[in-house]
Formats: sequence, structure tokens, C-alpha cells
Amino acid sequence: MKNFTFIYFAFFFLSVNAQNVSLNYYSTGAGKNITLAYSKEIKTMEFGIGLGCNINSIKQPDDQSNIYYKRLFATKPLHFLNFNLYYNQYVFNKLGQFKPFLFYDLQMKYSTTRSSMYSPYSIDTMNNFSDVVDPYLYRRYIEYFGPFLWVENTIGIGLKIMINQHFFITQKFGFGIHFIIGDEIDLSKFKTEYEFHDFFSFSIGYKF
Repeated sequence: MKNFTFIYFAFFFLSVNAQNVSLNYYSTGAGKNITLAYSKEIKTMEFGIGLGCNINSIKQPDDQSNIYYKRLFATKPLHFLNFNLYYNQYVFNKLGQFKPFLFYDLQMKYSTTRSSMYSPYSIDTMNNFSDVVDPYLYRRYIEYFGPFLWVENTIGIGLKIMINQHFFITQKFGFGIHFIIGDEIDLSKFKTEYEFHDFFSFSIGYKF
């Protein structure tokens, strides 16, 4: 029975349905990553799985003292890993090489965060307070928190463009919610936090 089950799944994944390999650039609520993915098309559906590398960035998209949004920053080898599952549902299938679709994307990673923050530490006594909107002097400092388990859930729309019979490019735009799970003594202790995020991806792939 076990041998039969193994043969069945092997046949399913190696069947004549289209199979794809793609290199994907992602910008998610946690940050950016590059992920190599394998996917299989069954009629109008596509199921994909991928493993990638998170990208550290010193530059932040804002100075709002956010702790999580676009703040993922790996400090150990494990923190660089990104696990990805996705599902595409193709629509309007009579557009030739243009293949629009709706998608759900799940990404998981385990990493620390890095935040650049500012805090008041002194008063500017060299100016007349009546002429100064904010008389305080601020100090910039860097804080690391975590590590946390990040679970990112995104839905959206995408478009696959077949360049020729085998090569294609794909773009996705979406909106989602990510859960940050962990415990940090420097923050008020918590089990789970969540934030809403935007999502963008660009892929180059090959169809077998």
C-alpha cells in the first residue's frame, strides 16, 4: 500500500501537466527576498512551492519607529531562509500569451528585526523657544528585536506573459496581513502581533 501511494504521488508530480521553474523577487510586509520556486499547472490552476533568501537592508522605507514593517534583518544563517507556497487561479484564458490570474501567497520566515529610531535626549538652549517648533534635540539609535516567526498571507492579481513557448515573466500585486509570533522582553510581552502590508513580485521562469 505504501509503495502504491508513493507511485501515485510520483506520477502526479511528474505527469504531463505543465511544470515551471521560476526565480522570484518579492517585496512583502517583512522586507525583500529572492526565491526559487517550482510549480505545477493543472487546467486553470497552478500550485507552487519555493525556498529563498531574505535580503538585509540598512535603508528603511520610513522613519516612523516601526518595529516590524519592512524591518526584517537576518543576523544568523537560519534567518535568511524564506519558505513560500502559492496558488494561482487563471482567468480569461483566451488572451493568447497574456495570462491574468488571481493568487494567494503564503510566506514564512524566522528572523530578527532591525529598527533605526530617534528619541529626545536634550533641549536646544541656543534658540529662543518661541521661534522653534520643536526645541528638543534627538539621538538616533539602532535596536534589534526577536527573532520572530513571520507568517505572511497575501491575495491579489497577477499577469503571466509567455515570451515564447518556454520562457515567461510574471508580475503580482496584492494586499495582505502578516502575523509576527514570538516573545521579546524589551517590548511589552506578546504572543502574536499583526500588520497589514502591500505586496509586489516579479518573476522570470521556464515552462517544461
